[in-house]
Amino acid sequence: MASSALAVIASVGATPLPENRDYRHRMQIRSESSSRLYTVAYRKATGEWCCSCPGWIRHHGAGISCKHLTRMVPSLAAAVCSGALA
Repeated sequence: MASSALAVIASVGATPLPENRDYRHRMQIRSESSSRLYTVAYRKATGEWCCSCPGWIRHHGAGISCKHLTRMVPSLAAAVCSGALA
């Protein structure tokens, strides 16, 4: 992973996770309000960013995002587009 990608990941407080069959660019992030850990990832099949937090799981069908995606995705998407996160 390129050093600029690591800087992006560090800037949003995320820990990189390995890619799996369904998701790319997987990152683990700690909740701001508790000790829970959530996973933010890019879903290959739909081309959308997803989060494992209860808010995103409950409301994503309505087009509502969560605070984790709001905070992380702009930086991560820029890193993906620049090729820093391949």
